[in-house]
Amino acid sequence: MAKSIRSGLVVLMALASLASCAAANEFSDDISAKVAAPAESTEVAGSANILVSQDAAPAAEPEGVAEADGSSANISSPVEPPNTPAVTAGQPQLIKQAQLNLVVDSIDDSLKSASQLIRAQQGDILDLQDNQIETIQRTAYLRIRVPQANLDPLLAALGELGTVQQQGLSAEDVSTQIVDAQARLRNLRKSEESLLKIMERSGEISHVLEVSRELGQVREQIEQIDARVQNLQTQVRYSTIDLTLAAAVASQPMGRPLGETIGATWGEATQSVGDLTVGLMQLGVWLLAYSPYLLIVAIAGVLGYRSLRRRPSA
Repeated sequence: MAKSIRSGLVVLMALASLASCAAANEFSDDISAKVAAPAESTEVAGSANILVSQDAAPAAEPEGVAEADGSSANISSPVEPPNTPAVTAGQPQLIKQAQLNLVVDSIDDSLKSASQLIRAQQGDILDLQDNQIETIQRTAYLRIRVPQANLDPLLAALGELGTVQQQGLSAEDVSTQIVDAQARLRNLRKSEESLLKIMERSGEISHVLEVSRELGQVREQIEQIDARVQNLQTQVRYSTIDLTLAAAVASQPMGRPLGETIGATWGEATQSVGDLTVGLMQLGVWLLAYSPYLLIVAIAGVLGYRSLRRRPSA
């Protein structure tokens, strides 16, 4: 009986020890989990701070990138768009060219007056040609550039310099070209900003160099399209005029004096005699060259003639 009681107590003590060990293990696991949780939260917070710092300030540029692609300031800063006015909605952008032909009394006076009128309308002379053909006809050609707002007043003022023979005006609408080019510029600048952000977040030198090449191509396209837009806008702001001036009365050549006329006639006569003499001499040379053949023909003719005369007498 006492033995059975002792064995039961031993079993109970063993079960109690096992339960206490299990409880101790669970407690230790809970403590370790609680200890590990702050560490993980600390690591997450640190990584978040790193991302925030990367977004707030651009990452340091790797070594060798500046040497391969120029200064870091030119790479990391976008190209600033020029201050060009956008196309006004509903307002056509026209490139105007005018032609004007005038008949004037004096070319010199008309050129002076035209120059004064051009300066008064804030214009410029791009080309000037003064032609005179053997003192018979004189014309002058001017190519003028003037602000489009002053085109009509200048044409009216130039028309008063003489008689208008021909006048024309042509216009080309480039509104669509300017709008399309400006839209492409906006898209390219957005691509440029995206490439700059990618370059700031890239850590490897190979990736930075590849993005830098793409960025250079985009900026080249931006410069080309921007230059085209500026050229079109300049042609819209300034019109051109092709002005032709012709003298009203062509100057006639004066008659030559009597002595000069006689001298010229004597010269023509002597030249004619000389030409005749040379021609006769050339004819004699030709006859001399063919004289053997002419002699044979003459002998044959004489013999034939004699034979014909002897036949009736026989």
